Amino acid sequence: MAEAIKQVNLQKPARNFFKLTNSRREAWAALGFLAPNLLAFLVFTLGPAIFSIIMGFTNWSGLNAGQWVGLDNYTRLLEDDVFLTSLRNTLVYTLEFTPLCILVALGLALLFNRKLWGTSFFRLLCFLPIVTDFISIAFVWSWIYHFRFGVLNYFLKVLGLPAQAWLGDAQWALFAIVFMSIWRWMGYYAVIILAALQEVPRELYEAAKIDGASGRKLFTHIPLPLISSTLFFIVIISVPSSLSVFEQMYIMTEGGPAGATTVLVQQI
Repeated sequence: MAEAIKQVNLQKPARNFFKLTNSRREAWAALGFLAPNLLAFLVFTLGPAIFSIIMGFTNWSGLNAGQWVGLDNYTRLLEDDVFLTSLRNTLVYTLEFTPLCILVALGLALLFNRKLWGTSFFRLLCFLPIVTDFISIAFVWSWIYHFRFGVLNYFLKVLGLPAQAWLGDAQWALFAIVFMSIWRWMGYYAVIILAALQEVPRELYEAAKIDGASGRKLFTHIPLPLISSTLFFIVIISVPSSLSVFEQMYIMTEGGPAGATTVLVQQI
């Protein structure tokens, strides 16, 4: 019996690993399309990141060979008050901007998903800030926040409320920049969420209404679970951009007042 099995195995043709089957052709084609981006990622992103991490453990001026110092650089960094302040500001900005912007964008997407007159026009208005030059936006908002001549303080005076030094008060400066950033990005995120909402089958809404669901339950049980992957995608792209925030602070406050808007990238 063993001899017969051995003979059968010997009669099987050897596999040719160099033969291109359909699955291998697809794999090589996919690799070919991905190769330029992968190469650029390795050369311009991953490579420099790894190099920077290694150099962080050395005393290197860029011209000499570098001297290994271990954790000394990081120890001095953690004792630097300016660095700790910039780290705190960056984290506060991220924790405020990301959830608030997603909530506002979700509300806008729900409004845009309704068939109302003028919806397309308001979609365009909300999307315009993301395609507008950011330097111009920063100067316009600096004027809006101006203590004496700003539009925002003008309306506060009309309502009988005291004017605020939005960019000159350490208590308000960071949140003022967060609010401006939400205004800029909410339309972009709303369009992404709207695309996901429009993929939800209408039959699910109709079936839920027949079962008696309405209002909050209708939203939390049908569209919200189905667009959760889109919301997660927005979180993934929003957090890194928030941690690398720079232009707003540099143009509008230059890190002030008293370091209230100093962020990590500015220190770098």
